[in-house]
Amino acid sequence: MASEDYPDTPIESDEDDGSADIAADDAGPDKGRSPHAVQRVTWAELFFDLVFVFAVTQVAHAMYVGAGWADLGRSVLLFVPFWWAWVGCAIVFNGMVISATKRHLVLLAIAGAAFVMCVSVPDAYGNRGVLFGAAYLVSRILLGATMQARDAFQIRLNPFTVGVLAGVAWTVAGFLPSDTRQWVWLAIAAVELAVPIVLGHRLDYMQFDASHLPERFGLFVIIALGETLVGIGQGGTRNALHGEEAVTLFVAFLLSCGLWWTYFQYGASATEHALKVAKVPALLVRSSFSYGHMLFVLGIMLAAAGMAQAVAAPGAHPHGVHALLLGSGVSLYIATFCYTRIMMFGGASWTRTVAALLAIVVTACSPAMPAIAPLALLAALVIALNAFEFYWVSSGKQLMLINVWQGATGR
Repeated sequence: MASEDYPDTPIESDEDDGSADIAADDAGPDKGRSPHAVQRVTWAELFFDLVFVFAVTQVAHAMYVGAGWADLGRSVLLFVPFWWAWVGCAIVFNGMVISATKRHLVLLAIAGAAFVMCVSVPDAYGNRGVLFGAAYLVSRILLGATMQARDAFQIRLNPFTVGVLAGVAWTVAGFLPSDTRQWVWLAIAAVELAVPIVLGHRLDYMQFDASHLPERFGLFVIIALGETLVGIGQGGTRNALHGEEAVTLFVAFLLSCGLWWTYFQYGASATEHALKVAKVPALLVRSSFSYGHMLFVLGIMLAAAGMAQAVAAPGAHPHGVHALLLGSGVSLYIATFCYTRIMMFGGASWTRTVAALLAIVVTACSPAMPAIAPLALLAALVIALNAFEFYWVSSGKQLMLINVWQGATGR
């Protein structure tokens, strides 16, 4: 039985039809898997995710301390290789049954490479550029070799082989002067972001476990949301909690809760349902999951930097990019739900479209207000959005949608 080969993975069956839950991947590309298999996240994957907690903290801190738009852009750029390394792992090990020992060794090796990337972030544009790129290259080689062992592609040119080439390019660019390096890395990141569009169709024949993959991506959203709590918590421990400071800390916590609710009350179950019924699941993997969740996480990290800033100095008037971090993060986060729902079901909800537009308005007004004001407005907006949606769904009323196309589910 697969559960004996893979003892640390809870494997459940949607229905007891007498068939094997999951068979080993030794019958060609993604063959031999029962359609009733349910794969759950393992302890090894959760430990693996801890490294990316560190990664999110490092990148979010770089956003927070950056002096302007250029520094913000460089910080976001460094998140791209982290994201593709994590997404690669989520896809490679989705539905792949190997011995627990082999899986643990591969995950720990990739985690080690990602950890080196994390400690290189503060000086990635300085003396640790080569180290950052080389560690990324190691992670891409491990992912490419594991996918090759899975025999998932019949053509050598696929997203994982391109990823190895990208890792080489990141490493070589690390030898360049800092000013040149950032532009070369930007070009490489643009290529990597385009790969799922250009070559992603080569994943179209793959079958994905509809429980494991949404669970993995939901966990990364949790990782990012954890950064909001760390940021505001650190501010709360440094400042005296009197009056304005205490109120700001409480409002920031409410906003974090609201962001969680916005995704996990309805969104998480919707992604799992969409993956189960999608005609071509890979379409959702490269759109709603790979791109959409990257935007979710970036939005949360921007919001986390803005919340930390507000808690640290509630009455201050941030200037430049710092005045826009919070609002731009919340607006990006809410707007991304419109994109993911369009890709899944063909239409965006009016409520979240309006909420995203209102968040943009708050963002535009933020430079003229003390930090606590946009924080309170955005918290009220997110809470109102969630409360209205909860009322609307609980009342059994038909969803108000902006229909664009049929979506991946064909509806």
